[in-house]
Amino acid sequence: MNKALIVSILALGAAGAAYAADPFPDSPGLHWDLMGGLSEPVGTTADYLQGGYSLGGGVTVVPSATSPLDWRFDLQYADHTASSRLIALGQQNTNVAIDGGNGQIWSLTGNAVYHVPISYGVRAYAIAGVGISHTRIELTQTVPFYGAYAYCDPFWGICYSGVGYGDAVVTSHDLTKFGWNAGAGVEFALPSGHSWFVEARYARISASTPIEFVPVEVGYRF
Repeated sequence: MNKALIVSILALGAAGAAYAADPFPDSPGLHWDLMGGLSEPVGTTADYLQGGYSLGGGVTVVPSATSPLDWRFDLQYADHTASSRLIALGQQNTNVAIDGGNGQIWSLTGNAVYHVPISYGVRAYAIAGVGISHTRIELTQTVPFYGAYAYCDPFWGICYSGVGYGDAVVTSHDLTKFGWNAGAGVEFALPSGHSWFVEARYARISASTPIEFVPVEVGYRF
């Protein structure tokens, strides 16, 4: 058999064995992450905010293809609806009718990620880190806007003005503080070095009354 052909077969066999041993061929460098899911307040925070949603994106720094430790930097947004207790408290403090509100949380974190293989194409990981978060609480009142829109009849060519409704901010509060998060996830390999993952993290923002919530997200890494 031709010596070059033998070398090629051996090289292909070695590459196949390496892939079989590790279906996560993480090349050193940067990998991008997109995620989204549900966000559930816990502790005292659950008295004032209801469950909501979260969205985020980030970049993972892979220092070595063989290292189980990566570094991930995330920018995340969580939105929660105000609870009836928070609305009642706002009405008490402002003496103004309030019928809605929400809490918005922006977080920028740096995290360490440690991977543990489970089976072929599946690995678990632990994630923990620190960062800075900006929280904004808004309480609102639904008010009418006269002439906010118009309807024009395409047949007769007559336009009618109408009344729309929107939310006017009655009171708001902003807070920027440091915080930390920790959690775990499971990652599943996809072709071309991509993957998808499911993770849950506990996040705590330092304040006189800590802000605590748990995002549970599905993500895509490429």
